[in-house]
Amino acid sequence: MTKYKIIKYGDNILREKLKPSEFKTLEPLLEELVKDMVEMCEGAKGVGLSANQIGLRHRLAVILIPEENDKKKKKLYVVINPRITERTGCIVDEEGCLSLPGLYVDIERAKTIVVRYVNEKGENVELKATGLLAKALQHEIDHLDGKIFIDRADPKVKPQIKKALKELKPKWK
Repeated sequence: MTKYKIIKYGDNILREKLKPSEFKTLEPLLEELVKDMVEMCEGAKGVGLSANQIGLRHRLAVILIPEENDKKKKKLYVVINPRITERTGCIVDEEGCLSLPGLYVDIERAKTIVVRYVNEKGENVELKATGLLAKALQHEIDHLDGKIFIDRADPKVKPQIKKALKELKPKWK
């Protein structure tokens, strides 16, 4: 059982741009923290979770992507200090967020990205991502930069988002 809870929209930590984390500082906490984050993400039926979504100021996120051959199995990506170095193409797709449960909005993202990050072993990784992985990485990196997916919504739908948030917020308590 994890000792964390998912922070909901409106909490200031979700708007903080997090500073890079020192791997040596994170390393002793990493195994248990990643286990807790994965457990929370799976329990909430999410694809990704950033550390600030559980109240921590580490520039860290976990992403769980279903395996192509077996959708019940998931590939885990642990990304520390992720940075997008290339973006190509454009795709609009529906997104939701564990910090805004029940809200789904079409968001425009890059179709393909290249991300550099440190993994859970302390190794530098460069990853080219498309599909759900690219979308999840962009979403979680936004969290680490203090942005929420609705910030990227088409301005025409922002009044509808505001209305939906007013109705959803009381249910989050």
